[in-house]
Amino acid sequence: MSTKQKLIYAALALSLAVNMVLIGAAGSYAMKWRAISQDANWVEKRLDRAEESIIRHLDGPDEELAKRVFKQRRPELLAAIGDLRGARKDFRTVLTSDTADAKAIAAALNRSQAAAQKLNENMHGALRDMALGLSPSARQKIADRMKRRMHDR
Repeated sequence: MSTKQKLIYAALALSLAVNMVLIGAAGSYAMKWRAISQDANWVEKRLDRAEESIIRHLDGPDEELAKRVFKQRRPELLAAIGDLRGARKDFRTVLTSDTADAKAIAAALNRSQAAAQKLNENMHGALRDMALGLSPSARQKIADRMKRRMHDR
């Protein structure tokens, strides 16, 4: 086999491999997007993942405190997320209408801002309730983790 043929086969194999990776990645993201769009509980699952990411760094009474705080705050957080999604959907609907009504746009944005503020208050409230009851060692663990994750040290 000549050198040109080897080069052509190598380029063909490389092209095939790159295409398979790209098609696989596109298919994977399409499946994830489809699962999210068909799953009504995706918000709750996202909240579960956020809860687990905090709880896995805690032990004993600190872990129990964190679970209790999240359990108490979950309905408020879910309601706030639902309000925010609804407000943003209304804003998109107003923007896509044929006649743009300034009052409707302002009302939708005000509702979105209020929902985002409610969500922010609930999340910070949960973190505050948790942080006030954590042991000094647990607070130190969280502070160290936050310090490692900061980009602008």
